[in-house]
Amino acid sequence: MIDIIMSFFLLVIYSIRYLFSTGENRKKAKADLKEFWTETDGQMLLGFFGAAAVSGIFVVIWILSE
Repeated sequence: MIDIIMSFFLLVIYSIRYLFSTGENRKKAKADLKEFWTETDGQMLLGFFGAAAVSGIFVVIWILSE
């Protein structure tokens, strides 16, 4: 669980850095953000949110069917 929290924290930091940088720093921040998604942390975070979305859909369907 701590890995998911740390991955989310890294995503927020990289995104903020990308949004508030300009010029050459923005290109570097974009490269860092792309690298984050292709590494283990990004894949783990993507898998977690994907599983949470699928689970949420099943829960909503289950609640609405009662």
